Amino acid sequence: MDNETDSSITFDQNGYCNYCTDVIRRMPDVYFPGGGLKLKSLFREIRRKCRNDTYDCLVGLSGGIDSSFLLYLGYRAGLRMLAVHVDDGLDNPVAGANITKLTERTGADLFTLKPDHGEYADLLRALFKASVPNLAIVQDNLILKAVDRAGARFHIRYSLDGHNIAHESILERGDGINFCDKKHILAIHRLYGAMPIHKTEFISLYDRYVGRNIRRGMKHVRPLNYLDYRLDRAVKTLENFCGFEYYGGKHYESVLTRYLQCYYLPVKYGVDKRKSHFSSLIVSGQMSRKEALEKLRQPLYPSADLLEQDKKCLADFMGISVATLERWVAKPPEKQSHYPHSRLNELAPLARKFRKFIE
Repeated sequence: MDNETDSSITFDQNGYCNYCTDVIRRMPDVYFPGGGLKLKSLFREIRRKCRNDTYDCLVGLSGGIDSSFLLYLGYRAGLRMLAVHVDDGLDNPVAGANITKLTERTGADLFTLKPDHGEYADLLRALFKASVPNLAIVQDNLILKAVDRAGARFHIRYSLDGHNIAHESILERGDGINFCDKKHILAIHRLYGAMPIHKTEFISLYDRYVGRNIRRGMKHVRPLNYLDYRLDRAVKTLENFCGFEYYGGKHYESVLTRYLQCYYLPVKYGVDKRKSHFSSLIVSGQMSRKEALEKLRQPLYPSADLLEQDKKCLADFMGISVATLERWVAKPPEKQSHYPHSRLNELAPLARKFRKFIE
């Protein structure tokens, strides 16, 4: 992590940044790499409380390593699971094949939701035109909304959440706006969208942080924090289990997020998301700083041909030419906060400070 790409970063007298020191301070309360008994106890609780329900739990399944390993863990624990996938039309084909292999091998039911293509494409076009850094804000919002909808529809009490300290404790914040800010998404669309949004449902900041607790809906738990969760071992385990194929990098299970991280952010904003991802692995002891610096010297995109394929895929999806896409990317960058957003975003630093009590 460095202050060239993140204006919010600070360093102490030892040269340690606020991201690392915050995670190291939190780890004793939320990360238990030797917590096998805690994990067994959690799964036992889920089975007991949900024994008369159709499903023990829900798993949001992207075809990526974290959600895939969660489905594997649930299968090993004998849980009756509903896998929920949002097929936005931009899945990496490898991730799609992984979902099929996993659900067939585990016997989990698969519930797939597809956003309206016209509205979703128009929302994505609006984000490109607005020249904001987070092109995946709508995608992330719809995924969480789908999980909540499926949980309510099937009366599911537990959701296995793939977020974990080992692989994603550090995320460059910069000028970010919470992806659950429905007001922000719709404000950008009002400025740059070309069609009304009637079929697409969003989750709001209130829904996520207040409404869930009032309604006492699904309980979101993070099993990956109760084991020594290592990327290489997880990939190998899933390969042996169902023929899982690793797709090459963090968030590469989607064409949109691969393009965002490997091209759009570095070219337009000078931001290399690998710094966040590698920093998380360093803090959890899975990578040395020397190894991370060596990896940062490697090209961002796996190949020039793949970059051109992804550009064409996104352009076709939005109904534009590649030339138009590149013209939008060449526009001067804007800050996410330049556009209207909820005042609740301003509480984020306070929420992080008291995260232990809130959680």
